[in-house]
Amino acid sequence: MSDGYTLRQLNSEIDDILAVSSDHRTIIDAARPLLEKLLKQPDLIPEAYRKPHPHKYAQYLLYKPDNEAFSVIAFIWGPKQTAPVHDHLVWGLVGLYEGAVQEKRYRRIDHGKGAEPRFEVRELSEVTARKGDISFVYPPDYDIHGVSNPFDEVAITVHIYGTDIGKQVRNIHDPETGQMRDVITRHDNDIPLYS
Repeated sequence: MSDGYTLRQLNSEIDDILAVSSDHRTIIDAARPLLEKLLKQPDLIPEAYRKPHPHKYAQYLLYKPDNEAFSVIAFIWGPKQTAPVHDHLVWGLVGLYEGAVQEKRYRRIDHGKGAEPRFEVRELSEVTARKGDISFVYPPDYDIHGVSNPFDEVAITVHIYGTDIGKQVRNIHDPETGQMRDVITRHDNDIPLYS
């Protein structure tokens, strides 16, 4: 990366945020300006990592500290590629680096033990995010979404999560049935691009 805002600076500033708060919304509000600065770095994602896989988005670990208190990930979305409806179980920020994506927000409603189906996953909203836009997730009420690139151009999103999301057990939700299943979405690279 060039001499602009660096991941080491980001690391130091997130450490400062985490030292004074564990509240998800407080962390997100404080870290949002840091992601804004990161999104302005023209060489954040090397050219070799800007191509999606043929049938699935690519997920590259850009950076994580040794204690894995957070991670920075780049997702490369090919035209018409989509992620299933899923949760994170940790705080996170999602910024549009290039192109555009659609994000649908959901809320899981528990109907009680005797109900059939027990759960419902209800769509709350849909937005189109473009370059520079930032969204967030955190449990329990703002954690479930689906992301897709319905457009004809590649899109790149940069995410900051409150753990190494490539190791985090999470859930895929089926809005039709209310069912969910565990998932780990591993990175496509074993070693972060930046240390």
